Amino acid sequence: MIALSHVFGNDLVLNSGTLQTVSSTELTRQSLLRRLLTVPGDYIWQLDYGVGLPLMVGQVIAPEAMESVIRAQVQADAGVDSSQAVTVTVTDEGGGVCRCDVSYVDAASGQQQSLSFSY
Repeated sequence: MIALSHVFGNDLVLNSGTLQTVSSTELTRQSLLRRLLTVPGDYIWQLDYGVGLPLMVGQVIAPEAMESVIRAQVQADAGVDSSQAVTVTVTDEGGGVCRCDVSYVDAASGQQQSLSFSY
């Protein structure tokens, strides 16, 4: 499948006068970021979609609870092979910053992928 390239929080990108598209592994990566950053209830066609990581900023860090919610949402994504294990590690980096490392198998390629970010 091909979709417009759109990293959550950024604008669409023009590439030689046309909108940039993504597919396969990059599409799944962008989809996962969108899922993790979307607040549950904000997507009116699927109210349980999203983790809502932006709402966790400034809250007490509870790595186990965060890992569980993130793992469930990653496994629910169509681009992730749900028959394979998803690992999520949330690390308190101090100063209210968390690092999140996610490892999953891409459904289209069958390859192990990783996604890391701080929030």
